[in-house]
Amino acid sequence: MSKVLYKNYHLSLYKTECGFIYAQRRNINSTASLLFKKVKNDYEFLLRYQPLPELKINNKKSGWKTLFPCCVTGSLEKGETPTTNCIKEILEETGYKVSKSNIKASNIAVASTQSNECVYNFVVDITNAKQVSKDLGDGSIFESVSKNIWVSHKRLREILLKNEIYLSSTASAYLLFLDKIYSKEKK
Repeated sequence: MSKVLYKNYHLSLYKTECGFIYAQRRNINSTASLLFKKVKNDYEFLLRYQPLPELKINNKKSGWKTLFPCCVTGSLEKGETPTTNCIKEILEETGYKVSKSNIKASNIAVASTQSNECVYNFVVDITNAKQVSKDLGDGSIFESVSKNIWVSHKRLREILLKNEIYLSSTASAYLLFLDKIYSKEKK
């Protein structure tokens, strides 16, 4: 049983019986959705470029102006299913209206051995989805500086393989895409 060391609305700090101290967000689990569309004989992917304000690169903080590629992400609210969160976050952060039928694959990853967060990865086909809103984000400063960019399949592979910094959920979701969508098409 873990002992609570500190707690506020957003974060709790725990100490395990073995003496390990870890932090946990209010909403422990999250979703990461990689959106794709078929374009001619290939695919394009929608990446959400977001700040990681405390990340140090070459001993300098990245700040709010440096944006990093990731999937559409969101924290699960109490009582919310991963699928419902995926659909809600896609609408909120991209303006695309999707349903369960757009979800082509999913899996669960553990965020790190240093926390108990599960990330529910989704691969979502929005080839025929409608963008119903251009008003994006939840109104937070974090989302107000974020932006969406469509990238080619080649460019996504470059991001993931050429020492660029990205959120690990992007690679996890892309591997899911390769396994469940791309590999089946190439057979």
